[in-house]
Amino acid sequence: MKASSVKKAAKAYSSEQLDAAIAAVMEEEREILAIEGDDMGERLTHLLLARRIRGRVDAGEPLKDAFRAELGAVRETLAND
Repeated sequence: MKASSVKKAAKAYSSEQLDAAIAAVMEEEREILAIEGDDMGERLTHLLLARRIRGRVDAGEPLKDAFRAELGAVRETLAND
């Protein structure tokens, strides 16, 4: 996962665009947005995390705070493994 790619996607695309891109990757194995990543799996990871961040932004949280909170949650999850 590349944090900068996640942040770019969360900033550049709306929730609806991210939802459509996630559905396209998961259901049809095709990509409809330009998302950075080494392979489709990494790009899907970026899309999913960007969507979580975008949801927080849409609810009124500043992008910077939403990004930090979601990446902190990812780090915590990984540390518990």
